[in-house]
Amino acid sequence: MLKMKSATQFFGLLGIAGFMLSASCEQVTSGGNTNTPQVAEVSEFTVAFYNVENLFDTEDDRWTMDEDFTPSGKYQWTEERYKTKLIHIAEVIDSLPGELPAFMALCEVENKKVLEDLVKQEKIINANYTIIHKDSPDERGIDVAMLYDPSRVEIEFSNFTTVNLPDTADQRTRDLLYVRAKVNGEVIHLYANHWPSRGGGQMETEPLRIAVANVLEMQIGNILKADKNANILVMGDFNDYPSDKSVAQTLNAGIEKSNELFNYMCDDQQRGEGSHYYKGEWSPLDQFMASHALHTGKGKWIANDDAAHYFKNDLVLFNSKEGKRPNRTFVGEDYKGGYSDHLAIYIKVMSK
Repeated sequence: MLKMKSATQFFGLLGIAGFMLSASCEQVTSGGNTNTPQVAEVSEFTVAFYNVENLFDTEDDRWTMDEDFTPSGKYQWTEERYKTKLIHIAEVIDSLPGELPAFMALCEVENKKVLEDLVKQEKIINANYTIIHKDSPDERGIDVAMLYDPSRVEIEFSNFTTVNLPDTADQRTRDLLYVRAKVNGEVIHLYANHWPSRGGGQMETEPLRIAVANVLEMQIGNILKADKNANILVMGDFNDYPSDKSVAQTLNAGIEKSNELFNYMCDDQQRGEGSHYYKGEWSPLDQFMASHALHTGKGKWIANDDAAHYFKNDLVLFNSKEGKRPNRTFVGEDYKGGYSDHLAIYIKVMSK
């Protein structure tokens, strides 16, 4: 385990002028057996990310704007609807190819309770997932979190960075989640993201996403300064395309050797592929990016060009007049009883 003094020194280097950052960590063991299992050697593992579209419980939290997701609220969010949502998310996790993901990152989850309810679902309870979560300052109370399988993964350190956005009436957004883990004894650095939305216009809100990208880029840069061959995997709902400034320029993510990160979804928009459907187009808002060391296999692990995928399974799609579209929980205020407005994404990491 990292000593807290070392962790504090490490993240103390990551300050950036003009932004106020705070960091804390919180871990909760959940699922079935709470005994710490022995970590097994594996030949491959899956990392997945899923924007689950408003996984709220039915209770009103006085500190957040969650009133719509209560039985008497706009969405008539009953216990039955909540339980259906949990079952659906567990079905997606269970249906991802291969073994259950060793790491399962999630966004748009309301709190720790919904995660504790999720990991107890029949489809995934045998994974004995452990939860990494902290309440974010987001006004609606939605958070980023990660589940991991302690029989395959050793967590050394986890951290949540709060980024106060510039020049906005509400400077709160979701925290940036960092996890330092070991698989087969080799360190892998993981980042889970849910960047500010495009509500209000893409150009108008672009500075907000660039603000978060600046913080993330500085943290990644410090890791690479300490170890140029570090295994780094970045994932999330970026609310920007791979070609947008926040990703292509601030993070310097793309498919060229000159890019600091390899972006697996870089060309998907031109091919009509993506995780989110809006106004007649699929878009890759949800993305995986990796350090060159992980992408090319400098150490024990490799995630090559074809390692990342969208979970475009019939389970999470419905047939419309325009073709297959995400089977959503809501369309406007109309309850559809589906899964999410985003598709899950996953990446296979192989041993060499």
